Amino acid sequence: MLRIFKRYTSVSAMILLCFFSAFLALCNGLLSTAKASDIIRTEKQFSYLNELRLLIRNPESMNPEQLMEIVDSADNCNVYLDTKLNNSMLIYFNEIDSSYCPSVVLKQNEPLSLPTLRSITYIPDNGIVVSSKVKVDELTIHGNTFNVIEKMDCEKYPFVTNSFTLNGSDYFDAFPNALDEQKEITLCIFSNKYDTREVGFNIKEKIVEKFPDAVVTARKTDSQVNIFQSSLSIENIISIGLFLFALINTIIISYYWVVVRRREIAIRKAFGASNIRVMSLITLELFELIGAAALMAALTQITIWMVQGGEINFHDAAILAVGLFLAITLAIFIAMIVPVRFILCIQPSEGVKL
Repeated sequence: MLRIFKRYTSVSAMILLCFFSAFLALCNGLLSTAKASDIIRTEKQFSYLNELRLLIRNPESMNPEQLMEIVDSADNCNVYLDTKLNNSMLIYFNEIDSSYCPSVVLKQNEPLSLPTLRSITYIPDNGIVVSSKVKVDELTIHGNTFNVIEKMDCEKYPFVTNSFTLNGSDYFDAFPNALDEQKEITLCIFSNKYDTREVGFNIKEKIVEKFPDAVVTARKTDSQVNIFQSSLSIENIISIGLFLFALINTIIISYYWVVVRRREIAIRKAFGASNIRVMSLITLELFELIGAAALMAALTQITIWMVQGGEINFHDAAILAVGLFLAITLAIFIAMIVPVRFILCIQPSEGVKL
């Protein structure tokens, strides 16, 4: 590479700088994707295997007693109330200056799927599960005291940082008007052992029996891990944009490089070098320059990442390495599109004319 840089300093410098900036952004995007995929995979470990959501539309709102009576018919699976629909369903604690969407367990038939030290087979009255972010052992809402029965490690499991889980009776004791004016509510039916559709059908029958005008829609939830969920971020889109911009610049630079070396290529052909041999030489030189830019960008980004307190495990390094290899391969392929055409057109006799 030093030989190439010495002979073609300006072109080599442009390629290095162009791809260094692009690969620096790309490495940051790859590391961010790796970390996000780690969180997604960890979170999915504690997702229920079978999930079903029931959207209930009713002209008149239910009261807590009616809802609890309906879900009490569930012989298996766990039934939750979705509290994300309205701000009136949020909870707030006197000890914490914020509001949260809690996980409200209306009916529990199997252990909760949570990253706790011990399996939670039931939540006792006035009990609550929180993250380790909460430093106290008791929380109060409207004069109702909740004892913390378990704390989840939010440093190891970031997705539980603002998680609170309590049972339905305690939730409605603290917020008796939570369902007022709620024309739509969603019930989540979760299980690791049973088919949730049977429970969903039974609950639907109970709702229609009690509320003939109600419309109940069931939707199965896919809980498969999807790394592409973590890659579609503004940060990664910007990184890809910079990389594509570098590719466009490199096409222009590589064209200029071939024009400058036209006489050298013609002389090589005059001495018996084939088109494939010449193209292999140019490709190898581009690989050395682009590979060097990628290596410098990776080392720089890893250093920045670790200085900021981040950790890089084998999984992260593998995603970074594979991503860079694919990016380098694509860059060389795109960069050689224009030079190949001109190399094929250069005749050996041009080495004498030029």
